[in-house]
Amino acid sequence: MNLDLLIYYVMLPMLGFFAKVTHSYGWAIILLTLAVRMIVWPLVAKSTRSMQAMSRLQPKLKALQEKYKDNKEQLAIEMAEFYKVHKMNPMGGCLPTLIQLPILFALFGTFTAPPFGDKAIDVKVNVVTQAQAKEAHRNETSGSNSPFVAPDGATAKVVVFPGDATVVQGETVDFSTRSLMGPLPADFKPNWKLFPKETKDINTVPLQEAEVYRVQFNNPGEWHVQAVIPGIAKAEAFGFINNLGKVAKGADLLKPENLDSVALILLFGITMYLSQKFTVSTPKVPEEEMDEQQKVQRDTMKMMPITVTVMFFFIPLPTGVYLYMVVSNIMQTLQTWLIMRSAPPPEESELAPAGASGGGPLPSRSRDGTVNMSAKGNTYSVDSGKDNSNGKKPASAASNDDENDGDDAGQTIKLPKKKKKKKS
Repeated sequence: MNLDLLIYYVMLPMLGFFAKVTHSYGWAIILLTLAVRMIVWPLVAKSTRSMQAMSRLQPKLKALQEKYKDNKEQLAIEMAEFYKVHKMNPMGGCLPTLIQLPILFALFGTFTAPPFGDKAIDVKVNVVTQAQAKEAHRNETSGSNSPFVAPDGATAKVVVFPGDATVVQGETVDFSTRSLMGPLPADFKPNWKLFPKETKDINTVPLQEAEVYRVQFNNPGEWHVQAVIPGIAKAEAFGFINNLGKVAKGADLLKPENLDSVALILLFGITMYLSQKFTVSTPKVPEEEMDEQQKVQRDTMKMMPITVTVMFFFIPLPTGVYLYMVVSNIMQTLQTWLIMRSAPPPEESELAPAGASGGGPLPSRSRDGTVNMSAKGNTYSVDSGKDNSNGKKPASAASNDDENDGDDAGQTIKLPKKKKKKKS
């Protein structure tokens, strides 16, 4: 699936709509996240219920694996029959998750580019000597692109022209931007920078704002030209967040102006733990009864939120992305809680079809209201007629008792007859 299609034709238009309605990109982040989470709700529900059902069947499955642990071929047959009888698909919880991943990746990509931060479109230029002039060529446009969101919410897909090129030493090239989708404002001017491949910190390279960026390449080697597309909402404040496009990592997070980023990262870790606690069901068994797989699952569940939270202290992301991840975790936790508190999946005995392993018998009712059930060769009759006040057994039951003498076949269970409601 092409994420660009989702970003440019779905996510960015929705983001622009919410920003236009609320006059706030902070609220636009929240509303877009909620909207996408509602869209994937059916997939989340299906995945969660599948995992819930698998968890309930786990003891039976474990017993089956223990029984046939020395016969792998028979185990495969029995497990296939087990899933068939209980109408379960071991991969049933994975497919809905895989389907929604591109949508969530596209949502993440929307928040890591303009309008929440600057994005550089890179063009590689190889400068060769006159002796290598035959190698000179230019691609039509840059391979990468960047969205640009105008103040009025209009979206454009921006590329650089020309793209990657091989030029002869001393040659001059004019670089400019083009839109492959949507209009660019008449006064649109990106920031440009030029630096050799050996540059260690490209953030120190000075920027030059220009509609057309003219460069004369006098020194051979590999050079890079970048057009930096500005994010119009990168300096916008929202609540306790002083800058939606701010990027900080490592020791910079200790600065007072970056404490909002620290708070969001910690909130992300807490909400991730809660979301995981609801989503992943760990077996409630004593430590000494846990197998190796259960212990690994328990330890992973404890460590994952801590590990990911620590990682985000060293990954430079816009503050708006942290806001999105916190809201997304809260929404996922709420969705999972609502699903888990609803009616649980039926027990395995209820899932098994009649006549199958673990399934119940098929009842039949005669004209006189007696329900007969056959199980293991025995016949059970349920008489819905009136009870005998003298305590005598019905003739059929007495006859069966005489014939079977202690056998459970022919047992009679009397149920009170339903009274018919009188029509008023």
